[in-house]
Amino acid sequence: MFPETQDTILAVSTPAGRSFHAVIRISGPEAIPSIKEIFVPSTNIKPENIQTFTAIKGRIELPAELLTIPVVLYIMKHPHSYTREDVVEIHTVGAKPIVEIILHAILRKKTGIKQGIRLSRPGEFTKRAFLHGRIDLAQAEAIKNIIRSQSDSELDSAILQLSGNTSKQIKYIQNEITSLCAYIETSIDFSDQDIELISRLEMTDKMERIKDAIVHLINKSPVDKIFSEEINTVLYGKPNAGKSSLVNALLGKKRAIVSDRPGTTRDTVTGVLRIGNVNFRLMDVAGVDDAKEHVFPEAGEKAQSALKNAHVILLVFDGSAKINLQLMKMNLNEVANSVIIVINKCDLTPDHSAFELPDELKKYPFVFTSALTGEGLDRLKSQLLDKVLEGQINQSNTLPFFNVHQKNALQRSYERVEQAIASCRDNMSDEFVVLDMRMAADILGEIVGEITTEDILDKIFCEFCIGK
Repeated sequence: MFPETQDTILAVSTPAGRSFHAVIRISGPEAIPSIKEIFVPSTNIKPENIQTFTAIKGRIELPAELLTIPVVLYIMKHPHSYTREDVVEIHTVGAKPIVEIILHAILRKKTGIKQGIRLSRPGEFTKRAFLHGRIDLAQAEAIKNIIRSQSDSELDSAILQLSGNTSKQIKYIQNEITSLCAYIETSIDFSDQDIELISRLEMTDKMERIKDAIVHLINKSPVDKIFSEEINTVLYGKPNAGKSSLVNALLGKKRAIVSDRPGTTRDTVTGVLRIGNVNFRLMDVAGVDDAKEHVFPEAGEKAQSALKNAHVILLVFDGSAKINLQLMKMNLNEVANSVIIVINKCDLTPDHSAFELPDELKKYPFVFTSALTGEGLDRLKSQLLDKVLEGQINQSNTLPFFNVHQKNALQRSYERVEQAIASCRDNMSDEFVVLDMRMAADILGEIVGEITTEDILDKIFCEFCIGK
């Protein structure tokens, strides 16, 4: 099915760019022979005699290029390597010309090579690890997530998936389905003898529990799901309410141009604010100003789009001006998600004792802030974090804990279980119930790679970087 796994593949496994260190990884039946003639160990030992998981210092000698390159060679022999093939890693200096010379020297090697040696495709090392049973498909996708992670929470989530946590949950549900199907199929076999091993009520009850378990995976807790991405946080309010200054103060650096002149911001300004393990993408959109909206229609469109896709909206008001007048120009119909009221410029009105929010805003939490003095910024950050930790974030625009491919499989499996429940309640033959439940289990197998196709694998592994 996968003849390309007979080839020996190699690639640079370290990121592109300047570096003190580079790693060239080789995997396949010709991994050790490919470096045998060019590697000279510092001790009198042949590469094929080196024990697995052994590092040995030496040099690569390339007479044609009049070049000697210091390296450390790591040998990992099958089936104990990542790919369950013979693997050789060449660790050397990170100069790009040197790395390319080594690659070309290995690729053009013909003596003693039975199979071909070629450059690897994206994700091919991990694909071989999957095909050879080292990891399942969910763990393979976790490796991709580890490589792409940009925060501690993303990394922790990916490591949890790599540990097999996702696979264990999927396989638990599959085992429950298999057990139920065994009872139903046995009942079918003994149906002519009036022996009922499991009643319709018990069947339905077990299928409902299986369905609930799938739903739990589809709808992971908000913290599990939200931590894996940035929280879109939009600052919305009248021009000159101090939104840009507030963004700069929260980020601790100048990210937006500020001015006393109303309407300075005519485009979306963004920056990432990290609070705890959560990243909030602050978006300062163009101020609400009906009188001038026709002059900059694109800015208004971008503002409305940002509001629509926001997880959290900060309604920013100028604390030195009348709140009711500012509120009249704001369209709260666009504000459907989690909201925090920010009364900015509180340094201009130090006495807050007589302050009262308009009735339309009393249902939201509020905080007094000053971008100039820093007052209230810590409390605002705490309120933002509480929104996430208390599960108040609207998840409609949030990427799930499972990726699209995995969630699609969960959804299809859920639909099959629902169909089986409907068949059971409609007193249809047990054969129909078993058929749907078996299909539900098979679909879950797509997530861990028990049932898959070459197209699915190509789609998953092409998103990896080369050398992984």
